[in-house]
Amino acid sequence: MRLVLLPGLNGSSALFAPLLETLAGIDCWPLSLPEQGPQDYPSLADALMEQLGTAPFALLGESFSGPLAYQLALRQPTGLRGVIFAASFLSRPNPALTLLAHLPIPNALATQPWLLRTLCLGKTADAHMLQRVQKEIRRLDPRLLRTRLATLAGLQAPTQTLDLPCLHLWPQQDRLVADSTAERLSKACTDIRQVRLDGPHFILQTRPQACANAIVEFIQG
Repeated sequence: MRLVLLPGLNGSSALFAPLLETLAGIDCWPLSLPEQGPQDYPSLADALMEQLGTAPFALLGESFSGPLAYQLALRQPTGLRGVIFAASFLSRPNPALTLLAHLPIPNALATQPWLLRTLCLGKTADAHMLQRVQKEIRRLDPRLLRTRLATLAGLQAPTQTLDLPCLHLWPQQDRLVADSTAERLSKACTDIRQVRLDGPHFILQTRPQACANAIVEFIQG
């Protein structure tokens, strides 16, 4: 079965590299988010729907793209067999987003190693991964970043449930998604397995083998 991957706030597939290396035996199809046009979830779903194809697939939404995976799943794509939420949520992940969406976020601050290790990668993150994340932040247009943050700040709890198998990869040292928000995700799924993993928000990057094991078991189970 194919695995279609939707990226986090950066919107590109670049940060999937560690996970893809451990999923060498799986047909992986990473997608990028549109950088032009509206960045609300229904509009993003409209833009990506045709890229999903018709072959059987599981859909993975990382962080920002969890609600996008949910929106796409509600549209019942032909080949969709299951949804994977990685370090994600289906309602506003953190109350601070309401403020952050309206504040300038200088790259000089957003790329500080101490800040990225504290909020995203954990204290033990290696220099190569840190540099990769810094590169993605510098590449992202600040206006696009603020627009996506505003989308997160306005995210409301879902009103419909997904009636297909779901997997939630839930990092236990996540500094960006409130525990209560992550826990509520399960209420929108009738059939969900939650896998709690020791690690930070960037769990696919810092614990790729553990994530890959859970993903393969879910796909092949």
